[in-house]
Amino acid sequence: MIQFVKGQKTIEVVKKTIEFCASFTRYIMVVLFVGLFSSCTINNLKEESSDAKLNYDSFNYVLATEDASTPDITRFFSFTLSEIDNKRNYDLIKDNSIFTNSDPSTSSGHVFYKDYIFSMAKDKKGYSSTPGLYKLKLNSSNRLYIDKEISINKDNLFPSRKLCVVDQNTGFFYNEGIAPQTIQRFNPTSMLLEGKIDLKPFIQKFRPEAKWVDESGNNLVRTGSLVLDHKQGKLFISVVFLEKASFNLISEKENSFYLAVVDIATMRFEKFIAYDKAKTVSFFVSENQSTTKDQQGNLYFASWGWNQFYSHFPSQVFRIKESETDFDKEFIVDIEKHFGTQHIVQSILSYNNKLYLHISQGVYRFDSSEDSATKFSLQMGYYEVDPKSPDQFKKLDIPLSNPSSRMNVFTVVDDKLFVCVPNSDPLKFNGVYCVDRNGQVKKVLQIANKYKPTRFYKLDPHGQ
Repeated sequence: MIQFVKGQKTIEVVKKTIEFCASFTRYIMVVLFVGLFSSCTINNLKEESSDAKLNYDSFNYVLATEDASTPDITRFFSFTLSEIDNKRNYDLIKDNSIFTNSDPSTSSGHVFYKDYIFSMAKDKKGYSSTPGLYKLKLNSSNRLYIDKEISINKDNLFPSRKLCVVDQNTGFFYNEGIAPQTIQRFNPTSMLLEGKIDLKPFIQKFRPEAKWVDESGNNLVRTGSLVLDHKQGKLFISVVFLEKASFNLISEKENSFYLAVVDIATMRFEKFIAYDKAKTVSFFVSENQSTTKDQQGNLYFASWGWNQFYSHFPSQVFRIKESETDFDKEFIVDIEKHFGTQHIVQSILSYNNKLYLHISQGVYRFDSSEDSATKFSLQMGYYEVDPKSPDQFKKLDIPLSNPSSRMNVFTVVDDKLFVCVPNSDPLKFNGVYCVDRNGQVKKVLQIANKYKPTRFYKLDPHGQ
C-alpha cells in the first residue's frame, strides 16, 4: 500500500501510480481484445494443415451445413457413412468422434469431382462473399482445406458465377471482373487457365441496342451467371440483359431466356437460342444449380420465375433434347398449373431417368424471400416426375422442409439419390434421406436443427 506524504515525493508517487494504472489498463484491454478477436476468427485450415488425405476407407463422406440462423455460415463435417445409426439424432459438434468439423471459410459448392469439392465464394476474416474458384480437399485429419484456387475479380457487385467441370482436364467458369462477356477455360486438376471464350462480338450482333453498363460503370450484360453446363460436346452459357445490376433485375420488356451455344473442342461460338416462357432460371447464387442431365443426354432447366422486385414468370421445368441444341418447345413441367400461382420449384436433379423436384407447398413470396416467414415457415415438398408423363407428380415419403434458396438439395452418391431435408424448427426432422433405383425411400441421417444440411458429398480419388 502506498503511503501519501507531503511534498514533491508525494507528487512523484502519485504520477507514477497513475502511469502504472493507465499502462496496466491498456494492457488488459489489449489482451481482452486480442482474445476476443481470436475467438471470433476461424482460420483457414490450409494455414494449419495441408497434408492430403491418403486413406479414403473412412471419413470419406462430407455433409455441408449452414447455420440455422443465417445461411452465410457454412461448415463441413466428414464422417463414415457405415457408422451412422439412422435412428439416432446427432449433434454434429458434440459427437466429434463421429463427425470431424472443418471450416475452410467457403460456401458449399455444387460441383464435386473425385476427391475434390469446388466452391465459388468464401468469407475470410471479414471479407464477405469473396469470389473465387476454390478447390477443397480433405487433409490427413479429415478436415477440408483449400488445396488450390483461382482468383476472380470482385466488382462492385457480386452476381452468381456458375462453374462447369466437363472432365478432369476441362472446365469453365465466369469471371465478370476481368471480362464481363467472357467465359474462362481452366484445367480442374492443375487449376491453370487455358483459354477463354469471348462472346461480346456475337452479343453485339445479336443485340446491337443492348446497354452494356449503367451510370456507375456496372456491367449489365452477364454471361454464365445463371447457366453454365455441357452435353454432347456443346457448352451452354446463359446471357442475361439486366436493367439494374444491383438486384440482378431484368427489364419487364424482356420476354425470353437466352443461351449461347459453343463447341467445346474448337471453342467456337455457334448460335444463340431463346426460350420464350421464362426470363431466368434458379436463383442468383452459385450454390443453387439450375440444370441437370439425364442418362440419355437431355438437359433440363428449372426456373423459379424469379425476377427480384418485378413480376415473376410461372415456375417450370423445360429442356433441350438429346442430340439437339435448341429448346424443346413441346416439353414443360408446369409447376403453377398443378400447385397454384407462385408455387415454385427450387431444386432439380435427374436420377434413374426421373426428375426430382423440391416444390413449395404454399405461395413463395418473391418480395420477401429473406423474411423469416418465408425462410422458416414456408414448407417445401419432394416430388418425382417421369419426363414421359410431365403432368404426373409423385410425392415422396420424405418430411417437408424449409426453403433452400442457397443450395441444391439433391446429390447422386453411390448410385443413390441423396436428399437434404433442412429444417430449423427443433420439432421437425432435419437431416438426409435417400432414394434407390427401385424407388425405395430411406432415412439416412438426422442431425440437431442448429445446422441445416445443404449438400451431401462422397470424396474418392478413384471415383467418377
